[in-house]
Amino acid sequence: MKKFFVLTLIVITSITIIAANVLIPVGPTVFAFVGLLEGKITSEIPLKIDFWRSLDQVNAQLIAGTADVVVLPVSIGASLYSKGLGLKLGGVFLWGGFYIVSKEPLSSVDQLSSKEIYTPQGKGQTGDILIRMLISKYNLQNVSIKYLAQTEIVPLMSAGKASIAVLPEPFVTMALKSAGAQIAFDLQKLWFEMTELSEEVPITGIFISTKVEPSQAVKILQAISSSLKYALENKNEACQLSAKYLGGIGQDVLLQSLSRTKYEYRSAKESKQAVLTYLKIVTEIEPSVLGKLPDDDFFAY
Repeated sequence: MKKFFVLTLIVITSITIIAANVLIPVGPTVFAFVGLLEGKITSEIPLKIDFWRSLDQVNAQLIAGTADVVVLPVSIGASLYSKGLGLKLGGVFLWGGFYIVSKEPLSSVDQLSSKEIYTPQGKGQTGDILIRMLISKYNLQNVSIKYLAQTEIVPLMSAGKASIAVLPEPFVTMALKSAGAQIAFDLQKLWFEMTELSEEVPITGIFISTKVEPSQAVKILQAISSSLKYALENKNEACQLSAKYLGGIGQDVLLQSLSRTKYEYRSAKESKQAVLTYLKIVTEIEPSVLGKLPDDDFFAY
């Protein structure tokens, strides 16, 4: 009976799939997948790409076993792994794109003391980690962090109800164009100053369900990498195609935002040291996100 149970577990946790269900966030990361969405790139393993709108949706689909690949902020994916939700890092493809934008003149980081700063989503996500690290490293005082969806922050700035925000592209470009904001600080450069590592932050990763057979996972990752390569080599077309998935964000905004965004696909193994360094900082700033750093098994691909 014991041998039968072990064999059954193996079958459940690693299966050959006919088609992979891929969940990507509603937002600009569609740029990396538009080649697949629009049939410009083909995948040896058929991919059904759908959009997630909340982390509750991601959790529900992982528990139900209806998600094979999920695109998530690196810290969130690592958190789900630590909670036993059966995800491993396949690769990282977004390494830069966060900025502090302001409607008031700011010439030094110290001037952020006693300011109200809006940041996307909630605690433990990329913008939150970067601004809280900045507050700690520069010993900023009385900073009030307000959490709001990034789609809501730009209209708030346009209406004069918010002055300073941490934003990713293309929302930075939108704030410059429609809210009269300016880029005050490049958070990638500040990351380098604070860590002395590089001007790259492992922002967004591709996470593979442990139930996907590893050889199939590799083929899926190859297709995603090819899709990003297509987009970077055909920026005008890719931005035009991406815009239809992003109501309200036009081709021109997406195209302009690319000059301040770093897309590059790197496997989990290639990204391992950068990811571990980032996650160590995440655990120091917001211990509830992870609890502990992921082990080697997390970096399976």
